[in-house]
Amino acid sequence: MRLTDERLRDIADELASKPGHDKVKAAIQELLVDGLGAERNQVHFEQRVPEARGRIDAILGRTAFEIKSDLAREIGDAEAQLSRYLPERERATNGRFVGIATDGLDWRAYEWRDGRLAELRRFRADHRRPETLLVWLDGAAAIRAELPTDALTLTNELGPESVAFRRAEADLQAIWAGLSSKPSIALKRRLWQQLLRLVYGKDTEDEALWLQHTYLVVVAKAIAARVLDFDVDDPAHLLSGRRFAARGVLGAVEGDFFDWVLENAAGRDLVVRLARHVARFRLHDVEIDVLKLLYEALIDRAQRHGLGEYYTPDWLAAKIVRHTVDRPLEQRVVDPACGSGTFLFHAVRRYLEAAKKARVDPKLRAERACALVAGMDIHPVAAIIARVTYLLALGDALQTRRGDISIPVYLGDAMQLSVSGMFAGRELVIRVPPTDSGNNQDMLRFPEAVCRDPQLLDNVVDRMRLSSERGQRPENFRAAVKALGVAESELNELTETYRRYDSLRRADRNTIWAYVARNLSRPLYLSAEERRADALIGNPPWLALRHMSDDLHKRFKELSKGENIYVGGKLATQNDLSALFFARATALYLKPGGRLAFVMPLAAMTRGQFEKFRSGNLYSRKVQFEAAWVLDADVQPLFPVPACVLFARAGPGLGKALPDTVRKFSGTLPYRDAPEKIADEVLTVVEGAPRPTEASYVEGSPYRDAFRQGATLVPRVLCLVERVTRGRLGSNPRMPLVASRRSTQEKKPWNQVDAIEHQVEAEFLRPVLLGESILPFRLFRPLEGVVPADDAGVLLDAEAAARGGKTGLAGWMGQAEATWEVHKTAKVSLVGQLDYYGKLVSQFPIAPVRVVYAKAGTLPAAAIIGDTRAVIDHMLYWAPVADRREGLYLAAVLGSEAARKRVETLQARGQWGARHFDKVMFTLPIPRFDASVGLHAELAAAGAEAERLAALVDLPDDVHFQTARRRVREALAEAGISEQIDGLVRRLLG
Repeated sequence: MRLTDERLRDIADELASKPGHDKVKAAIQELLVDGLGAERNQVHFEQRVPEARGRIDAILGRTAFEIKSDLAREIGDAEAQLSRYLPERERATNGRFVGIATDGLDWRAYEWRDGRLAELRRFRADHRRPETLLVWLDGAAAIRAELPTDALTLTNELGPESVAFRRAEADLQAIWAGLSSKPSIALKRRLWQQLLRLVYGKDTEDEALWLQHTYLVVVAKAIAARVLDFDVDDPAHLLSGRRFAARGVLGAVEGDFFDWVLENAAGRDLVVRLARHVARFRLHDVEIDVLKLLYEALIDRAQRHGLGEYYTPDWLAAKIVRHTVDRPLEQRVVDPACGSGTFLFHAVRRYLEAAKKARVDPKLRAERACALVAGMDIHPVAAIIARVTYLLALGDALQTRRGDISIPVYLGDAMQLSVSGMFAGRELVIRVPPTDSGNNQDMLRFPEAVCRDPQLLDNVVDRMRLSSERGQRPENFRAAVKALGVAESELNELTETYRRYDSLRRADRNTIWAYVARNLSRPLYLSAEERRADALIGNPPWLALRHMSDDLHKRFKELSKGENIYVGGKLATQNDLSALFFARATALYLKPGGRLAFVMPLAAMTRGQFEKFRSGNLYSRKVQFEAAWVLDADVQPLFPVPACVLFARAGPGLGKALPDTVRKFSGTLPYRDAPEKIADEVLTVVEGAPRPTEASYVEGSPYRDAFRQGATLVPRVLCLVERVTRGRLGSNPRMPLVASRRSTQEKKPWNQVDAIEHQVEAEFLRPVLLGESILPFRLFRPLEGVVPADDAGVLLDAEAAARGGKTGLAGWMGQAEATWEVHKTAKVSLVGQLDYYGKLVSQFPIAPVRVVYAKAGTLPAAAIIGDTRAVIDHMLYWAPVADRREGLYLAAVLGSEAARKRVETLQARGQWGARHFDKVMFTLPIPRFDASVGLHAELAAAGAEAERLAALVDLPDDVHFQTARRRVREALAEAGISEQIDGLVRRLLG
């Protein structure tokens, strides 16, 4: 008997009341049998366990239930019971069990691991969403033979809170601990790190991420096996792809970085267990990129640095593909940053729909789809997942194909950008990561002519492996590859590469090179003139220059200038990788006259760092922008920052700038990856809406150049301090003892360094104003910092301080500089960091009256500073003013809601809306203060009253700065002064 929705609601309602042992037991039986399809005679109650001296309340397969009346009160007893039951059952059956403790309302899943009970997952029944109870229960007990492939089921069964993931995570940690020192396995992880350096713009040492990626890849390959409907009896055949090749599906699965788990029995068992769990999913009717949901659920947002990994929802990708690919039976489509394969999925499905309508022979459809739609990604996990997504997209066409197919999704650097030499000149250069002993980094080089012929490259790499394993000399290898058709001019380089490869193999560092070489050569192959695309689609990486590693930063700047899109000066650090990717992809992979459609940050249409890009006059290939879609903060939930879609054509002649009108989307989605049908129902689309306003970097106000950003006083642990008092005599007022001020907001590696403690001359201990130090019209809890500058602004490092007899400062700076040199990521000294772009010395000599405003925040905050010792941090902008009246005038304008509303469309935006002010306020025509102008005088007087009222607001010592800002704003609003200021500002700005 099937459990009806009404009955499920009744059960959930009853369980939420913790109805007692017997009623919970009856409800569990009904949920297992009628809800999840278990056989009634397989559910056993009150089963005796003599060795554990007790009974199991309920048991089904490898899941034991311990039922209580009140779990919170009886949790100790429940865990004690399961600690006896689980190891006994595992010894008796030689299998692994899951234990569930519940009182009907609260549910906890456990396993027996390393001699103790380990909690896997918690759940609280919600009578408003009774279906989640069934999904959770099945995720813990793995009962249903077939599962729907929807977001809820997928994340519950395989996501970060699932029992499957928690158990796999623990197993992987143990397996890795035993294998990580093996040279061939350590090499795989270093190559993975090398590729992620390109993805994230910085080094990645996160072991948890390595294990999460391994889990994802195993799951993805198991899904691929499910698509082709074969059992996983040999884990090596699954991870290597041999079983797929035997079925005539090439390139979908191959040995890679993550097959290290096969090196011991526990890893092989884990692969089989996950594959069997995945085999329960029903995949024949998938309509979306399901693996994207799993990837985004598993990989923490902080780990997915930059927005290149915030993948495009299916509803949007489907619309972009239909708009761009208008002749799917003819057009060659490439996604050069394919991520999990969302755009590839919809491009393949668009071809298959057209092929069905055109009555293309079903035997040819899969083959032709693979010839027309291709993708690549530099992220090693994304590329693997995208291949499986491609298989899912082919669907029934796989079953009707006439012969072998090769899935055209590659791991490769589409921009050929890496300064580490992934591609250099006219050859493919693969850097070999050094060993722990610090051996020099080696390189394997493959000539371009070989890379452009995939079959020849595969044969060369296979011959390299075979020759090395047979112990053949370099001259024998040379003769063998010459016979394969390699030109005489390429033989010397390949022979030298063979020598290096042979050396790596002998050092047990050879197992991955065929995979790396085959994949990383594909961008050269796809950029050949005869293989260029009719259409480029996708979502390129969004990564600001300030987040790039030093080597990537250097190469980015060089190529951006070459493409005529680099913007220097104060906007230099805001240049974005997405613009360069757009330009490079167009030049390398798109036919003349071809179309492209990329999802970009909305800043590409509005911000100054994209100003040259918007012209379309790219150096390598001019583009004519044809259309734009706007998906700003009016569409939620979507991306963490507002986005747009830019459509262009690569053609002869001059570039063409963005159109004046756009397609504007707005509305609230029930969830980010809602189906397109639902998106169409809830979103409003306006055709011909005005293009978003561009920020004007022609001065709107004469105050623009007067304001400067504060000093880069980071890392905080080396600058900010707290006084240390010891003994009854207290501190020396001329040279106080201070220690590093620690904070929970510190990030790696600075949260792991030792604090500094030293006496420092009082003249170098100054108030430091951070962003959180400024409330509307009021200063708030300034901190104290070691500022290595004298009253004239002369900077002193440790050596200079010692020469000048400043022994306290010399001691502090000596320790700080030593810590900085160990952990720094920029090639500057500590003093150079603190005075980046002269932002520290420019504050000296300190003006008697300054105006400051917060760089970031949803609402503006500005105030007057009269402290002539205070130093201002980079989270504030500041300017000296002639007197307090001018300062109050500016604080009133810059802190007003009227001014904020005028510039909100120009602000950089985050997950919670507009978030940065920087200098956008000065795009407004704010005139110089003139005391003889009545309106100016009124604003100054209103600012003085606001300052008086702000000072009267009672703020407890422990109040958070955001709460403090809110209380001050509420007081000003209640007094009517905020409304008065807004009225005056509207008159001022016209």
